Amino acid sequence: MKFTPELEFTGGRVKPLHYDDIDALFELYQHPEIPGQRPLTDKEHLNRMVDYSVQMAATQRGMMWAIEVDGQIQGMVSGFDWQPSHLRIMMRVDALPALTDEHRASALQVCLEFLQNKYHVRNFGYQWIEGQKESIKYCISTLGFECAAILRGAWRTGDTEFADVHQYHFISDKAKPVPKRLGDGDSPGQNLNSNGGNA
Repeated sequence: MKFTPELEFTGGRVKPLHYDDIDALFELYQHPEIPGQRPLTDKEHLNRMVDYSVQMAATQRGMMWAIEVDGQIQGMVSGFDWQPSHLRIMMRVDALPALTDEHRASALQVCLEFLQNKYHVRNFGYQWIEGQKESIKYCISTLGFECAAILRGAWRTGDTEFADVHQYHFISDKAKPVPKRLGDGDSPGQNLNSNGGNA
C-alpha cells in the first residue's frame, strides 16, 4: 500500500523515497543546510531512511518526500514529530544549493495541502536555525508561517557553539471535519427495493 503519494507542483514534483534515489540523496546530504550538521559518510544510513519513511507514513509518525526538479532530486521535504491526536506536525526542507526558493515553497505547499486534506492536520511547525539562508524565512512566510518564538542557544552547532532557533507555526483555517452519527445523510428511501417491499 502506498502511503506517501507523488504530488505535482509548478516546475517539479515531490515523490516517495526509493532505493534508486540513494546516490542522489547521498549527494543532498553532502551539502547540509542546517548549521552544525556534518556531511553524511555512510550510504547505508540512507537505505534505512527509505525503510523508515515507509514505516513512518504507515503508522502516521512522519512522512518524507524527495523534491525533484527537471528530473533531478534537489531536496527533501520531511514531516516529523507527527501527533495525529493533536492534528500537529513539524515540517523541514533539506535542499541542494540549486533548489530555488520558489521551488522550495511550491514543494512544501503541496505537502502541506496533502496533509490538511488527507489527514486533517491543522497545526504545522517549522524551525529556522540561525545560520541558514535568510531567504528561507521569507519563503515560508509566504505559505502562512509566522514566527512564534525564538529559542536562544537551542541548537548545538559544535562542541561549545550554539545557535538560536526561530520557531514558526502555521495554523490552517480550513474547516475541521464534522463527525456524523450513523445514518446521518442517508436517503430515507435508500433501502426500499423495486418489488414493492416483497421479499
